[in-house]
Amino acid sequence: MRVLRFAWAVPLALVPLYPLAPWLFDLVLPLTAIGGLALNAYARTRDRRDLRLWGLTLFVCVLSLFWAVSSYAAIAGRGRAELTERTLRDEFPAVVVFSEKDLMIRGGGGCYRRVTEKGSQYAYEYAGLRLFHVSGDRIFLVARGWSPDDGTLYVVEEGEGRRVDLISGAGRRAQECR
Repeated sequence: MRVLRFAWAVPLALVPLYPLAPWLFDLVLPLTAIGGLALNAYARTRDRRDLRLWGLTLFVCVLSLFWAVSSYAAIAGRGRAELTERTLRDEFPAVVVFSEKDLMIRGGGGCYRRVTEKGSQYAYEYAGLRLFHVSGDRIFLVARGWSPDDGTLYVVEEGEGRRVDLISGAGRRAQECR
């Protein structure tokens, strides 16, 4: 049981290894801290009751748990962003937006042009976009060159003066931006 009194030192021993895989240690350090502090408190209070030590241990363990959950969310979020970036060009539906007014959708592999055909009710066409998400009357779009490090999410509300077309087929995708 005497060895358990030093269980709190395990997370400290891992700190020098942090530069090897920071994303992993952001999760491992708080989890080992929880275990180490709980074992330390158990070893020190086995023979006597010390509510102050257990209270402090519980407080630090709860903080470490929040740290671990936050780290897990960051790891999962980065993974989803990388997956989105890899599959965006070929697996997300291609979109063309027509609008009466300029929506200022520019860059990232997307393109726009003024519609000059006579009789068209739309003045602008935006292509090279991918459907990211739909929620109610809002359509979330990203340009085909989007990346988690450098990209813009465009929100277009469906309504009067706008038309959103989904494009299918590899041949049509290749000619998105004429």
